[in-house]
Amino acid sequence: MVPYIARIRDKMSFPEFFGKRLIRLIPSMIVGTVFYDIALFFYVRLCNGTLRYPTDINVFGSIVTALGLGSWSITKDYEINPICWYVSVLLLCYILMYIFVFISKVTKIPAGILLAVPMIAGVVITHVTEFSIIPFLSTRIARGYIHFFGGMLLGIIITGLFKTKNKTKELPKFAVLIKNAVNGIGEATLDIYLIQLPVLLVFFIISFYTGLNLVSGKTMLLYAVCTFAIGGLYYFLIGKRIHSLLLKLFKKKKQAV
Repeated sequence: MVPYIARIRDKMSFPEFFGKRLIRLIPSMIVGTVFYDIALFFYVRLCNGTLRYPTDINVFGSIVTALGLGSWSITKDYEINPICWYVSVLLLCYILMYIFVFISKVTKIPAGILLAVPMIAGVVITHVTEFSIIPFLSTRIARGYIHFFGGMLLGIIITGLFKTKNKTKELPKFAVLIKNAVNGIGEATLDIYLIQLPVLLVFFIISFYTGLNLVSGKTMLLYAVCTFAIGGLYYFLIGKRIHSLLLKLFKKKKQAV
């Protein structure tokens, strides 16, 4: 995200900055929430399953979760798929990042100083309050502030220390293949992450009817492989096409304006 500091300073609008992130994150959040609701429905009814998370499918909660608002503490804790908190906080961090960089541009205060504010707030909230439900300042959000803005500050420092001229070197073929494979996995990581809990519920259902040992190393390895396979297949066969289509529509709208 560090290069975006310069882009925002160079007149990148908020819709352009935030719109691309919504296009990448929200469709995956919607799919992750729907998959979770379906898996939860069968788990609760077929296996009499209970979780420490909400077990009742709630339409409002599903909408709040899918839109990435579940961890902002502006509503009751209606978040359905609990792991979606990560993306919810990430969206909030993107908004704050743009605001602080824009203030930096107007006031001439170094962006690094302003971006340290939410990170410090996160540290204070985490260590002073055991549990906070203040909008945008909950303990869960505080963890996100620390990691996101702490990472940005570290990125600013590293970029400043190791700034070098761009040199294009031709990589060996095997290195290109490895790079492409790593980039491909990186692209699908979000969808793999969001699909992990629905897949886990499916494993719970299978275990209920077959006696599958969920705590064995082989089962855990199988779970990891299935999660990567399902998340990866969804992204490359469906998700990537959805993102490309929405991005094209977004660019057309931008050009029309």
